[in-house]
Amino acid sequence: MTDSALAGIAYCGLSCAVCSHSSEGCKVCRAGGGPEQCNKRDCCVGKRLDGCWQCDSFPCGDFFADEAWTGLCIGCIRVIQEKGVEAFAGLVRSQLGDSFDYGHLRFRKPEEIKKMLGDSGA
Repeated sequence: MTDSALAGIAYCGLSCAVCSHSSEGCKVCRAGGGPEQCNKRDCCVGKRLDGCWQCDSFPCGDFFADEAWTGLCIGCIRVIQEKGVEAFAGLVRSQLGDSFDYGHLRFRKPEEIKKMLGDSGA
């Protein structure tokens, strides 16, 4: 895995590299951006994990605290687990483009996200 591919993926599985908010000055969570209190980031940093996809406890209770984003994050992480970070980053760019607002994917099911990203094993 390249450091550049990982740098664009948030601990929760979202691809910050294509998020439209990053072009508006939002710093990615790996660079100190994102919510000040992010349990997923804090947990991964504390456990020295690249992201939740490496955790034996995934999906933990933190994923169900905000139901609007649950399916999106879980779906993204399942694709990362199955295909790897680099392949996931490529799928996101090819399916969503270079600038995307994740707000349109709130309240989706993990299976929908996997299918949208071109994962036929959804």
